[in-house]
Amino acid sequence: MPKFSIIIACVNGLPSIAECLTALEKSQHGPDVEIIVIDSTDQKTKKYIEQNFPRVKLIKLTKRVGIPEMRAIGMNEATGNFLVVIEDHCIAPEGWFDEIGKAHHAGYPVVGGAVENASTDGLVNWAAFLCEYSAFMSPVPSGEVDFLPGNNISYHRSVIEQLDKSLINDFWEYFIHANLKERNVKFFCSPLITVDHKKDFGFFYFLSQRFHYSRSFSAMRRTRSTYLQKLVYLAYTPFLPFHLSWRIINNVLQKRRHRKELILSFPVLAVFLLSYALGELTGQLFGSGNSLLKVE
Repeated sequence: MPKFSIIIACVNGLPSIAECLTALEKSQHGPDVEIIVIDSTDQKTKKYIEQNFPRVKLIKLTKRVGIPEMRAIGMNEATGNFLVVIEDHCIAPEGWFDEIGKAHHAGYPVVGGAVENASTDGLVNWAAFLCEYSAFMSPVPSGEVDFLPGNNISYHRSVIEQLDKSLINDFWEYFIHANLKERNVKFFCSPLITVDHKKDFGFFYFLSQRFHYSRSFSAMRRTRSTYLQKLVYLAYTPFLPFHLSWRIINNVLQKRRHRKELILSFPVLAVFLLSYALGELTGQLFGSGNSLLKVE
C-alpha cells in the first residue's frame, strides 16, 4: 500500500496542473506515493497528463461536479494510508512529503502548514491572496492548531473514514475540519510544510469567484444551522466586510509581512469582501444555486 495518496481536483487545466505535477515529482521519490488527479476540464489536459505523467492515476469526469465531490472521488480511489490534498495551482517544494511524513509519525492524524503567494504581479493577485490566505501565510505556528488550509493538508485515512460520506461529498473543508475538531481529532501545523499558491486572477474573475464560493459556503452552513442561527447570520451580513477586513489586517500586522501589499491592494480587496458578503446573503436567502460548480 502506498504511504501517501495525493489528491488533486483539476479544474484549472493547463498549464497549472502541469506545474503542480512536475513539482510533485521532484518532491517525492520511490513507490510510496500515488498521485490521483480528478479532471473535469478538457481533453487536451487529460491527454497531456496521460502522455507526460504516466504514473498519475487519472480519473476523467465527463461533467463538472463540485470540488468537494471531486476530492471525495479521489479519496475513494486512494490506496494510501495518508490522504494528502493539494490544489492544481499549488506548487510543492522538494522535501514536502518528508515533512508531512515526520508530522504524521509524531502521532498527528491531520497535518498541514503554510500557503505562500507565488503570483506577485499586480494588486489584484495580492488582494486575492490576502483575501483567501492571510491566516495561513508564513510565519505559521509550529504545533497544534484549530484549522489548517484545505489546499495543503494531509489526513490519516482513519479520520476520513469515520466521517459521514455526505459531509465529505457535499461540504467545504471548513465543515469537515469543524466536525473532526468536535471528535477531538488533533491538527498539527508545521512551518516546513509549505506550498506556493500560483494563480493569476483578473479583477472580475476573482470578484465572481468570491461570490460563488461565499454563496456555496453560506448555503452549506444554512443546512446545518438552527433557525436562530440563520437569523443571526442574516443580521450580521452587513457587518461582514468590516469583520473580514479587520481579520485580514490583524493577520498581516501579527505576521509582520506584506504590509505594503495590503495597503496598496486594499481598495481592490474591499470590493472582493463586498462580493463575499453579497454571496453570503444570496446563499442564506436562496441557497447555493449552481455556485458550487463555478468555484475554481
